[in-house]
Amino acid sequence: MTDYKQWQRENWDRAHRESDITALTGTGLGGHLTALGTAELLMPLSTVLCIGVGMGDWVRDAALCAAETWALDISPVAGARMPVGVRFVMDARELPSDHFDLAMSLWVAPHMTDHDVEEQLAEVIRSLKPTGIFALHYKEPLVDSATVDNREGAEDEYRRAEGAMMLRRRRHFAAMVQWAGGHVDRIAMEYPSQFWQIIEVSIHIGKGTKGNGVALRRT
Repeated sequence: MTDYKQWQRENWDRAHRESDITALTGTGLGGHLTALGTAELLMPLSTVLCIGVGMGDWVRDAALCAAETWALDISPVAGARMPVGVRFVMDARELPSDHFDLAMSLWVAPHMTDHDVEEQLAEVIRSLKPTGIFALHYKEPLVDSATVDNREGAEDEYRRAEGAMMLRRRRHFAAMVQWAGGHVDRIAMEYPSQFWQIIEVSIHIGKGTKGNGVALRRT
């Protein structure tokens, strides 16, 4: 069987080469700001990190609004979508520390295993300024009986990763954020999906451990 990391890279390289809109989000900057609750956080003097570039339009528009824009994506092909002036990296460990006012990730975490999410959380939180916010979307099961297994090597790992069906229970996700050195500042958005028994959730993550614990409760 293909190594998971190799499969993951090849899958997203293909999607970017083919501009596969079924795999890559075409959601524009306005959609990102609305879904993540960040319209008031993207300021002219902001340093911004865009995670998962998708079709690229939203990153280009963010770069027009912010003072400095970086983009993080697993695929090197995605870098070709980036305009001059956007700093592109493939490894979150390359991000500068204490640098970003705002990081945004929409439709990305549901494609990632727990291990990958934990690694990314730790590095992005490290890269935030003390007052910075990491706005992130994930999916949680609507029914308590749903089986959740996001381990690398799980039997249906490839299918669920490709279909953006890596689900997290709220308490589990909050614990991942805390482990990574952050806290859930607030729930920006949550609504049941019209197609599946899942809840779409967008949260704002801050640096440090002064959170109010809102992610431990489903509202």
